Amino acid sequence: MKNLMKFIGLAILTITMAFTTVEKKTIVIDVSHGGKDPGTSVAGFNEKEIALNIANKIKELNKNSNIEIFLTRSSDDFIALSERTKNINDLKPEFVISLHANSASDNNERGKEIFISDKNNQKEKSGNLALKLFYSFNEQNVKIKKADFYLLKNVKYPIALVELGYLTNENDRKLLTSEKGQTELAKSILSVIK
Repeated sequence: MKNLMKFIGLAILTITMAFTTVEKKTIVIDVSHGGKDPGTSVAGFNEKEIALNIANKIKELNKNSNIEIFLTRSSDDFIALSERTKNINDLKPEFVISLHANSASDNNERGKEIFISDKNNQKEKSGNLALKLFYSFNEQNVKIKKADFYLLKNVKYPIALVELGYLTNENDRKLLTSEKGQTELAKSILSVIK
């Protein structure tokens, strides 16, 4: 009788485990620009390539099998904002991070900017995402700002747009274009995803 009870208990446990699946978390990294749209271009470096390199590093560095990272583009293709928005909304992600590189007429302008919109229907969660990104960069020159960029208004899920640095600033450019700098940025963003 004791063995029968053990067997029944084990059978119930096995069945329960078989039907208990860990919910995968879907995250979208929006890779800005692409194809005919290079974005900011300075000293032979293009925003579209920087964004793609960092996005690919985020995906490669992710070792958590319960987190699925989707990129809005995986090659040098131009995808219209409306199409990117539709693709993101179809995936129903936990949240979205849009990667960009900044520029300014003043070469001394530097640092990171994180944008969110009050017109996003998940504005509170977008604000929380922006705060997590803010702390992940672990530096003083990071600002959170509000803007009504197309993606920020039209994506139905929490979203933050990140200007990872200024290509027009020499120090920021080194970070944005070097292997070491891109890996560092990817690790910061991945720490928010986990």
